[in-house]
Amino acid sequence: MSRTAIEKRPLFHGNAVALSAHIRRPKDFFVPAVASSCLPVTGGLAKADSPAQNFHDIISFDSASTHVLGDFVDLEKAAEFTRGNHGENDLPTRTIAECRVRGLKIQVPGGRSFIADQLEVQAESSAQRQRLTEFITLRTVIEGVSVDGYALEITTDTEMFTQCPTKEKLCRTYEQSRAFRKRYRNRFYATGESSDSGCLGGLFGAKNHIPEARGIIIATTVATIKWDGKPAPETEIRGNQLIIDRLGSIYFGEVIVEEDFRRVTLLRFQLGSPNGGEGAVGETQSDTQGWPPKSPGTS
Repeated sequence: MSRTAIEKRPLFHGNAVALSAHIRRPKDFFVPAVASSCLPVTGGLAKADSPAQNFHDIISFDSASTHVLGDFVDLEKAAEFTRGNHGENDLPTRTIAECRVRGLKIQVPGGRSFIADQLEVQAESSAQRQRLTEFITLRTVIEGVSVDGYALEITTDTEMFTQCPTKEKLCRTYEQSRAFRKRYRNRFYATGESSDSGCLGGLFGAKNHIPEARGIIIATTVATIKWDGKPAPETEIRGNQLIIDRLGSIYFGEVIVEEDFRRVTLLRFQLGSPNGGEGAVGETQSDTQGWPPKSPGTS
């Protein structure tokens, strides 16, 4: 089979999931993806809702929902390419992914408990063939967090990610702007490489290159974490990580950045207690691209 005509089209990619986990000990079981929404390659609308659920009295929540939309920016013009001329459609697209979780609770035998009353994320990207995908909107909410009844204040700041809507611009701004580095250096995960200038993980570098490994950058939307009054006993804050003795580690507001790709995870946990396992809560991805793709070096 041969094709002579090149058909232009968007390759939609957007998804959101409220919660998923794998508890490995003492009993091994999965928490299947809750309220999962995923777009087909042609875009459209996906949404899911879940009422309250409780998984073996370890993980529970009050409600969860996700919503993903992928479509052309100009709907009227898009309709004009439905008359047998769809292969000529070069219109820009947008992809929006949202997730909300209420009343999350993680607890283990022995009385330790972690609560997050309100978790919300909204991410939007814009794509046009022959251009890098731009991630133009990011909003995160992490509120009502407490450990054993001790309140924790988490402040998020997404300006860095919307100010630099592409990976190329994020890297360039980091390298060229001393003020940008001073403000955001601590928000990037260290990779352990000699040129690493990120501070998360306790590594400090001398060079002005953004911390990345094999084209992957991991950063956080969390600006500050502090206790609202007396701290919970046997806990420690390290960057965007909260360590809770006899429960495990909670990581807040993680963003994975690659070219034409961003994944946001509001909360990730690693249980290291009487129960062992891992999971993620409040995750979105929206990274539609155009076909044929951009040429090398095109921005």
